[in-house]
Amino acid sequence: MSQYIIKFMVLILVLVSNLSMASLGPKRLLLTTQEWPPYQTYSSDTIAGLAVTRVKCVLRQLEQPYQLTMTSWENAQLKVQNNEQHGFFVAEQTPLRDKYAVFSKPLINHHWYWYFSNSLSDTTLNESNKKQWKVSAKFGTNKWFHLHNSEYEVVKKPRNVKTLLDMLMHNEVDAVLVDELAMQVELKKKGMLASGFKSKEVATKPLGVYFNKDFVSKYPDFLNEFNQSISDCSK
Repeated sequence: MSQYIIKFMVLILVLVSNLSMASLGPKRLLLTTQEWPPYQTYSSDTIAGLAVTRVKCVLRQLEQPYQLTMTSWENAQLKVQNNEQHGFFVAEQTPLRDKYAVFSKPLINHHWYWYFSNSLSDTTLNESNKKQWKVSAKFGTNKWFHLHNSEYEVVKKPRNVKTLLDMLMHNEVDAVLVDELAMQVELKKKGMLASGFKSKEVATKPLGVYFNKDFVSKYPDFLNEFNQSISDCSK
């Protein structure tokens, strides 16, 4: 077999591989997210952040064109539920979301932390007296629903971590349940140290991408390839 024929066969294999990869998903993948530093940030018309970098890496490996849209967290989930977007990120897996979407392999882990006001120590808040204290979390998140479902005395509906920190500083709440890194970002903006508040780790949760079930059904090979590429982008 001549050298030219071998080169031609290699070229054909590369082309077939690229065509196969391109057929895994839609012409343009529509993903939506929320502003949640440091996972997703928006500045100067640019969407960036820890989770965004991972998602972009995976889609680059898949050679998948995409469009990212930033909106409120409630709206992001609603658009996927109504088939207006293919997926939203980054999110924890929950039974409610599992009803209309499929969770990817974890992109990144995050840590739930209690941050306490000066009136409440980390040993004071427990299951037996939780209704005595006012607590809060970002509205519409898994933390928010966890507190409600666990029958804590949840106050107000803060839309971001900045508001939670302000509530804590002004003693409007006794404790807030937040993501550790997100709280560190807000503390840094105010020139404060995390050590200024008593805190306690509650849990470690994996975060991933949720893809609409109709999308997964229409492109049955996409999620598997997406999940396989996550490992390479996590190194």
